[in-house]
Amino acid sequence: MNRLCLSVALLVLLGTLGVSALKVTTHKSKINAPSQASHPLYCQAPPPIHMQTRYYFNPSAKLCLPFTYCQSAEYKNNFLTKDECVKTCAEI
Repeated sequence: MNRLCLSVALLVLLGTLGVSALKVTTHKSKINAPSQASHPLYCQAPPPIHMQTRYYFNPSAKLCLPFTYCQSAEYKNNFLTKDECVKTCAEI
């Protein structure tokens, strides 16, 4: 999962850089082009990528272990802090 998050982040960064370079090279040719005011500004924003260290409970090891969270799918075994994980899962 960690490699997936890094790959997505790299693709977004490269895509953003490519779009920026394209805008610079084509800006002069678009002086008389129609306005793009019909599109909201957020349409040009890159997708949000929120990579955070979070913790999950590993029942085999009976420990809360860190993982990189990519805010893609919600599931319950996902805690902001190790203390929260321990209080919820390890003290059963």
